[in-house]
Amino acid sequence: GIDYFVTGGIGGVHRDAFSGVSGKESTLDVSADLNELGKTPVTVVCAGVKSILHIGHTLEWLETQGVTTVTLRDDNQDSFPSFFTRDSDFRSPNVSNSPEAIARIIAANKSLNLNSG
Repeated sequence: GIDYFVTGGIGGVHRDAFSGVSGKESTLDVSADLNELGKTPVTVVCAGVKSILHIGHTLEWLETQGVTTVTLRDDNQDSFPSFFTRDSDFRSPNVSNSPEAIARIIAANKSLNLNSG
């Protein structure tokens, strides 16, 4: 299989997926790649969640799917990136300022055979 995948941004949970917007019904619109990340052992490197999506709901969905999520930061902050900008209103579940430490996290995930991204 593919061990590493690099993309601009991952899909996610759409903003009106669960709450509805402007009186509309919830759409339950969740990008299929989130479920795939929960069952495929691949490392994805990206700039975050695409900007039209709900970052907080997406992070929660990834956690539910067992996907390890780590943000590389060099400024001692814990904000999850917002695709076009490095900060959002959401905290990253895990933060590291070291690419080497993230490589060790990836290796640990592989050694545990978690079968998730």
